[in-house]
Amino acid sequence: MKKQLKKIIYNLGLITVVEKLNYRLTKIRREKENKTFLKTYPDVNLPPDFYMYETFDLNYEKFYNGGKDTAQWVVNTLSEYKQLDKVKILDWGCGAGRVLRHIPDLTTDSTVYGSDYNTNYVAWCKANLKNCMVKENELTPPLEFDNNFFDVIYSISIFTHLSMEKHKQWLDELYRVSKVNAIVFITTHGKAYATKLNKSDKKKFKKGILIEHDYKIEGNRLFAAYQPPKLFEELCKSSGFRVLDHLERGIKNNRPTQDVWILTKN
Repeated sequence: MKKQLKKIIYNLGLITVVEKLNYRLTKIRREKENKTFLKTYPDVNLPPDFYMYETFDLNYEKFYNGGKDTAQWVVNTLSEYKQLDKVKILDWGCGAGRVLRHIPDLTTDSTVYGSDYNTNYVAWCKANLKNCMVKENELTPPLEFDNNFFDVIYSISIFTHLSMEKHKQWLDELYRVSKVNAIVFITTHGKAYATKLNKSDKKKFKKGILIEHDYKIEGNRLFAAYQPPKLFEELCKSSGFRVLDHLERGIKNNRPTQDVWILTKN
């Protein structure tokens, strides 16, 4: 029902209008708790409200402290496969730096990079996250990095907003900029998210077909992609990666969680 409603709004050309209205309503709804956060953390530098809304949620507490928790989770997971000392780390699709900003404090003498296609996010990160080096990329490769450059790459909910064509292009590109024995951490919409699909899409998903809900340009949060595990595994292998782990995190607190893929380059 939700998908059908979005499709009707999209076909009427009202998706941008509805998004702006939702943003304003969210801003009003979050006003009290966000003011409380600012009083509690007066020194925390946050990106503009719309950047937070568009990339995550207009909730200052969840953006900052939740971002710190997510960064710790990423580091803890990566540390099971590689020592994060004096390594080059890339946050591919860093957005407004929700996770990126915390990574330098959770690793030892590592060089931390971010990359994103949104000019505004990149400009904000460059101006405000002085312990990270952030570069702009296009919606299609390449990245502004040499071959075999990174020891570690992580990407949180980026492939979840890309088409099949872009899946292939970006997996190839991440392989190019990864060093031999690099560890790559990627999240996808796996089986847990199939519960959100309609009957027709569920059938396609079970057949191993990537599901795309393209209400806006790729990369935007209103472009959603759902990855059948077998398909994503095959895509990773076709780009040259070896799959070390596929972590299906299932349903938590009645909400689906994204799968985690741990890849390496041999």
